[in-house]
Amino acid sequence: MPFLTPGNPHPLAQDPPGKSHQTSIPLPIVFEDAPPAKWEYRTMTIDPREEAPLDEVRLNELGADGWLLAGIADFPSGERVTRIIYYFVRFA
Repeated sequence: MPFLTPGNPHPLAQDPPGKSHQTSIPLPIVFEDAPPAKWEYRTMTIDPREEAPLDEVRLNELGADGWLLAGIADFPSGERVTRIIYYFVRFA
């Protein structure tokens, strides 16, 4: 006869012949007191009319220093973008 167990995903289903149902024991969750993370921020502003946007080589150099690209904002003026701001973050 089928019965309800805590780990049985199908409480009314019976096991097929030759296979037994194994219930899993839930893993405990451990909470530790940890100080809040400290972050360091960096912005880089580029005028694409005067210099090229950051390329893969430059982004990899920044990544090797621990910087993570968090966002990019561009500011158009008319039909052209006149400013690109790159936002970076890393653990302090």
